[in-house]
This record gives sequence, C-alpha cells and structure tokens, in this order.
Amino acid sequence: MGYATCFVCGQENDKGLHIHFHKDGENGVRASFLAEPWHEGWPGIQHGGVTSAILDEATAYVTFFMGVVAVTAQLQVEFQDPIRVGERVEIEAHPTKVTRRIVEVDASIRGTDGALKARSHAKMMILSQQQKEEMGLANLP
Repeated sequence: MGYATCFVCGQENDKGLHIHFHKDGENGVRASFLAEPWHEGWPGIQHGGVTSAILDEATAYVTFFMGVVAVTAQLQVEFQDPIRVGERVEIEAHPTKVTRRIVEVDASIRGTDGALKARSHAKMMILSQQQKEEMGLANLP
C-alpha cells in the first residue's frame, strides 16, 4: 500500500512482518509468510495476535486494490490449526459482498500442504471524505 511503517506490510518497519500482498484475480489478494521465532506466543507456535493482524491486513488490501479507503469495522477470526515457528503459510482474501458503505471480505491462511490454519470474515467500512479528513487520511484517494 505504500505505507513504509505499517506493522504488517511496511518494508521500513524494523519490527514489522514485511509481507508483500499482490492482486489475485479481479479483487482478490495473495501473499506468503514465514513464521519466525520472534512471532511466537506459546513455545514453537505463532502468536494468535500476529495471525489476526495478517488476516486483517489481507482484508485491507482487498479494499485497497478495489480503489477505496476503508477501515476494519468488524473482524471475526477462527483459529483452526497452529502455525508453527519455521512454517511457511499462504494467505488469501477476497470480497464476498460489496455495498455503498461496506465491503465484506473472507480471508484465510493455509499451510503449503493446503491445511487451513485460520480464517476470518471482516466488514470493512468505506470512509467518506469527511471521515478521511477526521482521521487524518484526507490525502488518500
């Protein structure tokens, strides 16, 4: 998205995850990620907050690639199988419903073997110009 300091995608954030999301089809996104020791919660397992942040960012990239500025209004995460430290995972997200003010997005994280690790359903609120100004985001398209 071009936000160099973003925790999930910012390439200039020394403490960030440095995930690069790319378009997949018309409105979907994809990325991959390797869980490192400093992402750990329980011994050998990626922290659930890191997993949730990745799903939230995938969701945000869907709206970004759709050309709208939106914020997460609701994020429901289901954890299916632990992501192990040292494990590479694949992330994908796509919109499921679009209205004038809300974009609903489903996202998932799977192991390279296709096993579902986590999934989410989100409601992204499209910001009006006034809301963008109030949040200090007026210069965004």
